[in-house]
This record gives sequence, structure tokens and C-alpha cells, in this order.
Amino acid sequence: MPDPVQETSAVTAEWAWSAPEQPGSDSAPRCHETQTELARANRVAFPEQQWASIGEINQPISAVVMNAEAALRLLLAQPTDTEAIRRLLASIVKDAMRTGDIVDRTRALIREAPRRWET
Repeated sequence: MPDPVQETSAVTAEWAWSAPEQPGSDSAPRCHETQTELARANRVAFPEQQWASIGEINQPISAVVMNAEAALRLLLAQPTDTEAIRRLLASIVKDAMRTGDIVDRTRALIREAPRRWET
């Protein structure tokens, strides 16, 4: 699913660098102003992306816990439904892998975070 914050930043950056210059105008102040605005937008967007990733991780972790609890209950039942337990364990593996993907995306986001320049 595309990230609307990244798409907005990309569109803004593309507009800023492709906007036609006015004849006789000094584009340096406008370029600096655009860069400053993009830096501000990135500082605002980055924590929001982190919070979204952290919130997203709760869903597969909850699914893992619920499926593990269900598998434990089925193991204690007489007769034991091994096929149902197999399906639950497969779901646990799938959800654990999804959690790993979310963590990997969050790590990549942190590595690509814009540097904060102190002024």
C-alpha cells in the first residue's frame, strides 16, 4: 500500500524542481525556500511514519497470540484435531513473517530518515 506522506513529499519535490522559472527572476531564494519547506515536511512526516509502523505491528502480534492460544486449547482437547492445529501454526508463521516485514520497513525508514541540521 503506497504511503501518502511519501507520495506527497515526492510530488512536492518534483513540482519544486520542475516548476518553470520566470524570466528575469532570481530563483535562488525560491529554491532555498522550497528546500526549507521540504525539510520541514520531512521532519513532520518522519515521526508520523514511525508511529504508523509501530501501530501496524500490533495487529500481527495479536493474531500470533490468539492463534497460539487456540492451538494450545486444541492440543488439550480430546480428540485432538491435528489439522486445525496445523492451520493455526501456519497462520502463526505467516503473521510472524508479516511482523518481521514491518520491522524491516521501519528499520529502512529510520536509516533513510533525513538528517536534522542544527541552526
